Amino acid sequence: MPNRPKIHIDSFEEYRISVLRRIEWMLNRHFRDVKRITMRDIKKAQLELNAYENFKHLVPAKEKQILVLDDDKIGTSRAEKAILEGKFFWEHAAAGEATRLGLGTKYLLNLNQFSPEDIAGHIRNESLQELEKAGVKGAKLAKEKKRIAEEISKTKILEMSGGDPRKLLNVSLGNRHMLQMAYDVCRIAKENKKNPARILAKQTALVILNEQTAEEIIEEFRRFNFFGLAPRKVLFMVQRSFHGMYIKQGCLFYDQTTEKNKRLHNHGQMVMQKGHDNVIFRVDPKNIGRKTYLRSEEFEKILAEHDDLLSYNVEDLGYLTCSVDLPSLALALDLGKKGYNMVMEIVAQNPLKPQKGGACFFDRKLKRLVMVETNQLKKIKNEEIKHLNKNFNHYPNPVQVWRAIKKRGLPISFEVKGGFNQSGDPEDYIYACPVQGDANFRAKTAYIMRKNLKPIYNWKSPATTPLAVKAMFEQEAQEGFSEFVRDVKKGKFKNY
Repeated sequence: MPNRPKIHIDSFEEYRISVLRRIEWMLNRHFRDVKRITMRDIKKAQLELNAYENFKHLVPAKEKQILVLDDDKIGTSRAEKAILEGKFFWEHAAAGEATRLGLGTKYLLNLNQFSPEDIAGHIRNESLQELEKAGVKGAKLAKEKKRIAEEISKTKILEMSGGDPRKLLNVSLGNRHMLQMAYDVCRIAKENKKNPARILAKQTALVILNEQTAEEIIEEFRRFNFFGLAPRKVLFMVQRSFHGMYIKQGCLFYDQTTEKNKRLHNHGQMVMQKGHDNVIFRVDPKNIGRKTYLRSEEFEKILAEHDDLLSYNVEDLGYLTCSVDLPSLALALDLGKKGYNMVMEIVAQNPLKPQKGGACFFDRKLKRLVMVETNQLKKIKNEEIKHLNKNFNHYPNPVQVWRAIKKRGLPISFEVKGGFNQSGDPEDYIYACPVQGDANFRAKTAYIMRKNLKPIYNWKSPATTPLAVKAMFEQEAQEGFSEFVRDVKKGKFKNY
C-alpha cells in the first residue's frame, strides 16, 4: 500500500487533485478489489472508511481533563485591550446554505418575512420526513401525523418565539450578525472612554461567502456602510464549490459535464482555501465590482499582526446578543502566551434537537484529548454525545495554525451525496468533507468548559426556528439597538 497522499493547498487545482488521490487511497486501503466496487458499495462502507484512525482507543472525556472557565473570576481587561487596539481578528463564516431549512444562503434569511403558520408548516414537514425516513407507515404514521398537527400549532410557535416574527426589524440574519459585532465594539469603546467610530475602524474581519450569493452579500455591506468597519480592513473570500466524483475501474474522476453536481467541501476546505494565492480580496467601497486580491504572503502578514482569531458561524443564536465573549477571549490570550494555538470550547448537547459536530474524547493512544467529527465516529448517535465543540474556536497567535495547515492540510473524510448528472437525472457522487475542527490535530490545543455548561443553540433546522425568532427579539430589546441599526445605515455612530 503506497503512503498516504499529501493534501496540497497552494491553489484550487492542487487541492482538488490531491483530495481525489487521497480518497482513492482510502478506497484502495479498504476494499480488496477496488476495480469491482460501485458507488453503492462506497456509500454502504463510508462510516468505516471515514472512521477516526484511533477510534478503538477513544474513551469519554473526563471533566477534570478539561480547563474550566469561570466567567465571574477571570479578568477581562486584556481582552478589551485587544479589541481596542485592533489585535483581534474577526472571521465570519457565511458561505453555508440552509440545506435543512430549505431556504437558501443563511446570511440572507429574514424571519421578518415568515408568519407563525409558515414556521409551524416547516416544523411539521421536517417531523413527517423524519418519520418516513425511519420507516413509520400505516396506522402508526397516521396517528403520528395527527399528533404533530395538534402539537405544532400557531399558538405553540408564538409561545416558543416570544412574538410574531413579522414584528421583527426587516434585517437578515447575516446583517444582524455584523450589526451585533459593531454594536458590541462600540459599547466596549464607550465603556473605556474611547471614540466608538475610531475603535470600530481598527477591527479586521474576513467574511467567507459562497459563489451563488457573494455579490449580493457584498452589496449588503455597501448598503450598511460596511457596518462602520474600515473597508480596507474588511476582507472577503468566496468559498469554491466542487464537482462530484464518480468511480470507474477503481479510479475517481470529477464529473465536469454539468454544474448541477457542484457542492461545497465543508468548512475544513474553507480553512485550507485561506492558504491559496489570490482568493482573499478587498473591495472598493465606491465600486464594489473592483476587487484587489491578496497573495498568501500578504494575508500571512495580516494574521501575524493579530493576537487572536475567532471563527464565528452566522447561525450561532447566542451571538445575536453577545458577539464579544470577553472571558473566553481573555483565557485564549493567556493560553496563547503558553504556546497554545487553538482553543476549543466544549458545551452540552442540545436536548431539543441533538446535533452532530465535533465530539470531545480522550485518545488513549495519543494520550490526550481530541475533538472528532461525528462522521468519523462510525454509528454513534447524536444523543449519545455528551460534549460537543461550540461552533466557533479561538486561534491565539493565528498565523501559527495557518502556517501548519498550509504545510500539511487537514485530514480528509468524504460523504456520498445526491446530485444531478448531465441528463438532469439524480445520481450519487463522492464529495470531500474536511472539518475545521480537525485543526486540533495540527496545533497545540486547549479544551475549555464553562463552569456552568450551556447547550448549543444554532439555527440549523426548522425545529430551532422559534429559538431564532426569540433570539432576534432579544437582540432588538438591547438598549439603543434599533436606533443603532438606523444610524449605521446613515453612516453615523453615537456612543452606544
